[in-house]
Amino acid sequence: MIIENLAQICSGHLLKEPLVKSVTSFTCKSDKVKSGGAFFAVEGTKEEISQALENGAYAIIHEQNIQTDDNEIAWIKVESIEKAMIRFMRFLVETNEINAVFLSVLQFDMLNSFKLQFKNILLSSDVSEAFLQIADLEPKSYIFSKTRYLLEQISPQFESVNECAEAAILQSHSIFKTTFVCAENYFKDFMIPPLFVPNFAAVITFLRQKSLEFKIDSMEKNGHFEPIFINTALEARPFGSTHQAIIIETDEMLFEKEEAWIKNYVSDNYLLVLAPHNVNIKISCKRYTSAKSLQALSISSLRYILVLGDKEEITAALEEPKRIQQTLF
Repeated sequence: MIIENLAQICSGHLLKEPLVKSVTSFTCKSDKVKSGGAFFAVEGTKEEISQALENGAYAIIHEQNIQTDDNEIAWIKVESIEKAMIRFMRFLVETNEINAVFLSVLQFDMLNSFKLQFKNILLSSDVSEAFLQIADLEPKSYIFSKTRYLLEQISPQFESVNECAEAAILQSHSIFKTTFVCAENYFKDFMIPPLFVPNFAAVITFLRQKSLEFKIDSMEKNGHFEPIFINTALEARPFGSTHQAIIIETDEMLFEKEEAWIKNYVSDNYLLVLAPHNVNIKISCKRYTSAKSLQALSISSLRYILVLGDKEEITAALEEPKRIQQTLF
C-alpha cells in the first residue's frame, strides 16, 4: 500500500516526507512487525516503537508526540490510534469483501464451541485483537461478532442471525439435555437446555444457508447455564450423580430469561436464585456478597441453585476448606 493512501485511510498526516513509498503488511504488535510493514503503536512507548523499527517497520502510526530524526520511514500522526485502527479495519473489510454477522452473546458463545473452517473468525471485542484478526483474513471471509458497537463501525452493512429458528424438540431428558431435530440434523441427548435450542437452530440454519463448513463436538462448555452437581456438603460430584446442582450463568440478560424458564420445571420451594449485590437486574432474587459467601448455603431442601457469577470463582470458593459463616446474605 502507498504511504500516502495509508495516511489518508487512517485520517492521519505525515510528519515528514519519507524515503520509503509503500508498506506490505500491517500489525499492532511490535514483535509481529515484518520488514516493510506498518506498525500501529497502541501504547506508543519508546520500547515498542524501537522493537518495531528493529524488525523492519517502514511506517509508524501513532497518536503520541514523537521526536525523531529518522527521515527514511513514514511517521503518521493520528488523533486517536484506536479510531485509526477502526478506520483501517473498515477499509480492509470493504476492500476484501468481508462478510460481517452480528450474533447475540449466547449465539456467539455457541458458535465458539463449533469448529469453523479456518478462514472465518469469531471477532474479538478488543480493538487491537480484532485488528490482528482482520489483517490476516482472506477475501470474502466471514467475521462473527457479539459487539454491535464495534461491528457498526467496521462494517455498517452487517447481517444478523435470528433469535430463533424452527426446531422440533422430541424429548427433554432434563433441564440440561435435549433430543431434537433442526436443519435436517438429529441431536440425541445433546448437552443443551431446551431453552437454548431455538438459538442453536438459528446458528446452524444460518451457517448452512451460507454454505459455511462447520463441525459440532460438544456444547458442554459454552459458558452458559453450566451445572455443577453437588452433595449436601457443597462438594462437586460427577454430572448427574446427585439430584442437586448449582447452575452458573455469566450473562445478566440470559440469567433473567433462565430464571423465568426454570420455574416451569422447578417449584419455588426447591429453587434458589442468587445474584451479586452490585448487579442491577430486573428480577427479584436473593443477593450474595462474594463467591466465598456461597459456602454458607444450606441446600438440604433445594434441587437447583441458579447463580449469576463467574464459574471459576464459584468453583474455587466451593473447593476451599469450609469456614464457619453465620449467613450467606
